[in-house]
Amino acid sequence: MKAIFGAFYDSRNFSFEAFSDDPRKAKATLIKGLRDHGKEYKCEPNWWYKDDVYVVEYQLNIPYRDKDTI
Repeated sequence: MKAIFGAFYDSRNFSFEAFSDDPRKAKATLIKGLRDHGKEYKCEPNWWYKDDVYVVEYQLNIPYRDKDTI
């Protein structure tokens, strides 16, 4: 089955997401977005924690609830 990967990070004020066909790319894309967000909002360099970024694998045409299959 074809899969996509979603990378996620939740901060106090925002939820961030990035999607790719490769888990490493999804995470790298999200980390770039977090860095860009930090520059845009003039955040401290360590405003987010890399260990809190997580990746979920999704199979296409499968129902999900709270990032898990039903």
